[in-house]
Amino acid sequence: MKTVDTLNMLLISTIVQATLCLTALASPVSNGTQSVDDNNVYECEPRLHDFDSLGAWFDGVAAINCTNSHDDRRKDATIAIVGAGLSGLMTALLLDSVGVHDWEIIEASGRVGGRFRTKYVGGTDEWAEMGPMRLPYSITYKDGETLEYTEHRMVFQLVDLLNEMNNNDPKLKVDFTPWIQHHPNELLGLGTARHPDGRIPTRAEVEANAALGRPAPLNTQEYKDTKSRMDNMLKHKDVLKSVQRDVWRAHKAAMDHGLDDWSQQSMMRNVFKASENVTDAIWTASDYDVFWDEIVHNSNLAQDGSSSSLGLTDWKCIDGGFNRLSDAFLPHISDRLHLNRKIRKLESIQDSSNLTLTRLSWFASSSNRTLISKDYTYTIMAVPFTMTRFMQLHKFSSVLTRATSEAGLRFKSACKVALLFSTRFWEHGSCPIFGGYSTPPSAAIGALYYPVYGLNESRPGLIMHYRGASWGEEFVSLSDDEHVQMVLDAIVSLHGEQARDLYTGDYERLCWLQDPHTGTAWARPDVMQHRLYIPAYHTTEANTVFVGEHTAPTNAWASSAVYSAVRGAVQVLLEMGRVEEAKRINRVWMGRWVGM
Repeated sequence: MKTVDTLNMLLISTIVQATLCLTALASPVSNGTQSVDDNNVYECEPRLHDFDSLGAWFDGVAAINCTNSHDDRRKDATIAIVGAGLSGLMTALLLDSVGVHDWEIIEASGRVGGRFRTKYVGGTDEWAEMGPMRLPYSITYKDGETLEYTEHRMVFQLVDLLNEMNNNDPKLKVDFTPWIQHHPNELLGLGTARHPDGRIPTRAEVEANAALGRPAPLNTQEYKDTKSRMDNMLKHKDVLKSVQRDVWRAHKAAMDHGLDDWSQQSMMRNVFKASENVTDAIWTASDYDVFWDEIVHNSNLAQDGSSSSLGLTDWKCIDGGFNRLSDAFLPHISDRLHLNRKIRKLESIQDSSNLTLTRLSWFASSSNRTLISKDYTYTIMAVPFTMTRFMQLHKFSSVLTRATSEAGLRFKSACKVALLFSTRFWEHGSCPIFGGYSTPPSAAIGALYYPVYGLNESRPGLIMHYRGASWGEEFVSLSDDEHVQMVLDAIVSLHGEQARDLYTGDYERLCWLQDPHTGTAWARPDVMQHRLYIPAYHTTEANTVFVGEHTAPTNAWASSAVYSAVRGAVQVLLEMGRVEEAKRINRVWMGRWVGM
């Protein structure tokens, strides 16, 4: 047992020490193929893969001491951006910001926004987010310290920029409003005890009386000891604070100290020597296999202010829905946007002067299988790998091929159903609910979210069912009607038959596995895939760069899409020899929030 404890503490201490040293000097980096000194600036050939892809690569870019290349063939390049989701839109905006205007966005669908999917239901002003619905803003710890999530500040910076570019036009302006993640009166019906009169307890009641809460799956000393050891790694305050201050250096530390090499199950079984039963009980209570994902997405963000949490996370959402953010790009990209053009083939070719180009091809129509092609100097692929797998691609390196293939980076789905009610009955009575989400007794339904806008007004309202991970795949087998009725039954189990009477019959349903232009909800990396695949995304092959939230260290959220676009824009600018422009983007977007 002493060996186990020593290894556990070693992992914790090394991660903490590495991630807290955020102000330390960056490691020596290559700044190109030409040597430099303090008094002279030379033309050189830096590439993004010269720098630390697993950590603070932006420090290496900032340190480049080179002039732009004089190769006009590359400086005057044409660029294809495949995909008009947030990462594609952001890439275009970044290129424009430094005077690179010869780009086109090619989008398979008839709209922009990708997985932003705001729906107004039943001809009302009630909007449902079928895609992203909230953004983490800050966390206040119980010791009184408040930290902003610096990674997510990039999204707020983008909104400020777009509002300025659009002169705060009310039709285009993006405003944030508070998101209520939890409300004291939300009902917790899944696995909890009941009041003597049979009532389902509220969140506040469970917090005040643990006997009403959901019991742990096991009650043995081995379970308690193993759970404590896992929590010491996953919920260590110093580690979480380092993630919030600088997720990129925290990622590097986690990779360097082996957390990408262990699944949580392997750690419990092989290091903590836990039994199969205890290992399974702890792991199945979580969403993730990999330590980094568990730390970043659950431990980092799921701070609900309860007695067992370290603090309280403050959230925001976009007033009117996330599609307002993607629509705010339209005045600036619509003249170079091609909709309903689904790329089927990407080739690397040589032109008459032996310059490498990318050739993109698409069918004339769904019935006319004649390929139409166009050549570009560079292609930036801003679509998830679930879509590139349907394309005939250039033969990339073995690592990049595996990363993009069905055997490589894994993805998960999600399903959402929004039901419209003629009144907001949940906001009335002796125990009103304003925002937050309830959990019905049905394990299949999971969470039922209440609207965070229009509170206490005389208006209709939506209740949103959300289920992800494997449930997001299993719900695909249901018809719309069956899925809707299951959700309605779950709402009735919490709120009584009045809910059935007040349901208008209007709904929206979306299972992302069925979406023809994404086929996924988010990326879910497996063990060792970060250390192996992320450097491959930083290496440009066949004049092609891959961006998108799936290529970011955080693998989810709007911030991952924005970050990946910054990385991709810097990457292609360095390939073009436009060093000064790459450094300008790097300075504006990667230098502002990191390490606050």
